[in-house]
Amino acid sequence: MEHHLDGKSPEPPATLTITKDGKDEQIVNFARTLWYAQQQQLQGYLMGSLSREILAQVATLQTPAEVWSAINAMFAAQSQSQAINTRIELTNLKKGNMSMAEYLGKIKTLTDEVACCTEVPLPDPEIVSKIMAGLDLDYNPVVSALSARVEPVSVQELYSQLLSFDARLALLHGTNTRQSSVNSAARGRGRGRAHQGQSRNGGGRGGG
Repeated sequence: MEHHLDGKSPEPPATLTITKDGKDEQIVNFARTLWYAQQQQLQGYLMGSLSREILAQVATLQTPAEVWSAINAMFAAQSQSQAINTRIELTNLKKGNMSMAEYLGKIKTLTDEVACCTEVPLPDPEIVSKIMAGLDLDYNPVVSALSARVEPVSVQELYSQLLSFDARLALLHGTNTRQSSVNSAARGRGRGRAHQGQSRNGGGRGGG
C-alpha cells in the first residue's frame, strides 16, 4: 500500500460506465470501496504507531499521504538540527587530556553522526582540518609538516601519522621520566654518602 503514502494513488471514480445490450449503464465502482478501505486501514495503523508528541502534530490530517509527508518533514527538520549541533561540537572539539586514540575515535563518531543525519559524508579535507585544529602545541611538528605538503593528506594517513607521533611522544616522556628518577636516586645516594661522612667527621671531633 505504498502508493497511498506517496500520494500517487488517485481516488477512483464512484461509478463506472459499461455498455450492456448497446446501452451505457452506470455501475458502482468497487475499486473505490477497496481504495477507501485501504486508506482507512493505513491511516489507523499510522496513527496508532505514533508517539503522543507526533500524533498531536498530525491528528487533524485526513489521508495517509498527508500524515506521512508531515512526519517526514518533522524528522528531516530534526535531522538537520542534529547535524548542525554535531558540526558545532566537532568544530569545538579539542584533544585536551584525551589519548590520541580517544580523540580520533570521538572525531570518527561525530563525523559518522553528521553523515547519518545528512546522508552526505564529510569530505576528507574538512575532517583533516578539524582534527588538526583540535591538537595542542605538542603536535605542531606534525601539523606543520602536513600543512607544507603539496598533495592532500587523507584521513586514514593523518590517523596513522598522529598515532605514530603520539607513540613517539609517549616513549620520549617515559624516557625523561626514567632519567629523572635515575638522577633523583643518584642525588639521594650522594646526599646519603655526604651525610654519612659528616656523621663520621662529627663523631671524630666529639671523641677528640
